[in-house]
Amino acid sequence: MKITIRISARKSCEVQVGTTHHPYAGPLPEVGQTIVIPDDANVEEVAKGKAKITKIIWHYNPASSALWPEVVCRIA
Repeated sequence: MKITIRISARKSCEVQVGTTHHPYAGPLPEVGQTIVIPDDANVEEVAKGKAKITKIIWHYNPASSALWPEVVCRIA
């Protein structure tokens, strides 16, 4: 799953979740929920900490039949 953190209207950064470095075993978060971007995430310092989910976008790759979510948030 990819998490996109909106830092400003023109600037954002991304974190891949569900990897060995940042495992995620829980259910998909819901819109409106607050999540925590860990301090060891490879993102700008301002993007770490609490973030509120604003939308979830589903992506599909027909070549590999892969479906994955992109969680879009803003700094809380």
